[in-house]
Amino acid sequence: MANTAQESSGCAATGGRVCLPALLRSFWAWSAVVFGLTLAVAWVQYRAGYPRARWDPLAAWFLDLNEYLGTYKLLHTSAFFFNVPGVPLPYPLYSPVAYPPFSAVVMAPLYASSNPGAVFLILSALWLAVCIWGVRRALIGVGIDGVIATMFPLTIVAMSFPIARLVHQGNIELVLWIFATVGVWAFLRGRDDAAAVLWGLAAAMKLFPVVLLLLLLPRRRVRAFVLGVGTFVAATVLSLWWLGPTMEIAWRGSLQNVFGYQGVRVSEWSFRELVANHSVMTLVKLAAKLTGVPLASLTLPYYVCGALVLGLAFWRLGKMPVANQLLAVSVFMVMFPPVSYFHALVHLYAPLLVLLLVAIRAERAGVQVRGLKGTVLLFVPLFASWTLLTVPRMLVFAGLVQAVLLVVIFVCTVKYPFEVDRAESGVPSAG
Repeated sequence: MANTAQESSGCAATGGRVCLPALLRSFWAWSAVVFGLTLAVAWVQYRAGYPRARWDPLAAWFLDLNEYLGTYKLLHTSAFFFNVPGVPLPYPLYSPVAYPPFSAVVMAPLYASSNPGAVFLILSALWLAVCIWGVRRALIGVGIDGVIATMFPLTIVAMSFPIARLVHQGNIELVLWIFATVGVWAFLRGRDDAAAVLWGLAAAMKLFPVVLLLLLLPRRRVRAFVLGVGTFVAATVLSLWWLGPTMEIAWRGSLQNVFGYQGVRVSEWSFRELVANHSVMTLVKLAAKLTGVPLASLTLPYYVCGALVLGLAFWRLGKMPVANQLLAVSVFMVMFPPVSYFHALVHLYAPLLVLLLVAIRAERAGVQVRGLKGTVLLFVPLFASWTLLTVPRMLVFAGLVQAVLLVVIFVCTVKYPFEVDRAESGVPSAG
């Protein structure tokens, strides 16, 4: 049946290797179409005289990285966390670090180098090379032709706006992405303790990756779960000690800067937030604006509702395939934080790869997995630039569009089990 499905889809075996199944080819083709449309729209807007920030979201390099150039000259002092009266700033660029303590520690080696931008680019290139190699190896492992297995991840990375935005901004999300993704790799191979440690480090960098530890509970890996939580706590405490000048000052400063930044962004209603912030909070703020509810009153109810949604969803997800659990937790991790910009979407590539591998197995088995095709294709617009997804005259903004897409993907993940064994008892594939 597998050979029949491949031949009828124009994907017959050649030299023992086969080309991509139909769903992967569709995802690849539509990604190229969206990328081409983005370039075309950017060109039209450029020729029409639009401001560069409107059509070119990659207009200035290393905005996030450069923000703390001056701040790290004040490392291990109170001025690293607070604007201290009478203390002259040694560098014109100064902004308190709006990240948890472990992130501040992870960033320190970058700023200790003579060229932080070059170090960041080298690290990015190495990590992307590892990702491309890993996907290539996974595709070859399931019988895909070597050339196709190389070109697929290479071109997807080249056309991916979240990846481009992450590297271009010089955002520390890169290191968090490494921890989280290598943790997923370990988890899928049954190395739960290693996964827990890596996810604990990721959580110490930005808090919300702590939800990844929930993936250990359906397996009843209580020890690994506790290890992950312990890693999170230990990384935070040791970071406070190292940042100094005292743990008390570092703790107060970190709390003030992290939650102060969150508070400012939650209360903000601007073009930047509408086009760049794909958080569900953006949809909530839209509803609040339409009903006259003050934005400052949204935070506590939002967190309570989010916790309830995740709890109810995971009660069902605990009985579903690992692909569903991984995708649901990853989507929640990037859509629920009140501030979640384009580069955070990179955390969805690992669960997307798992879905694509399910699609390969399904086509070879000659069955359909309900909801899989629609869910995978939703990632195409999700990974597009705001240049394409923003039409202010029609009240269409990229952040709102992507927030809706994330909610739909989350619902599909909770509703449809993405597993070939279950699909085999259902409707046979037309192929």
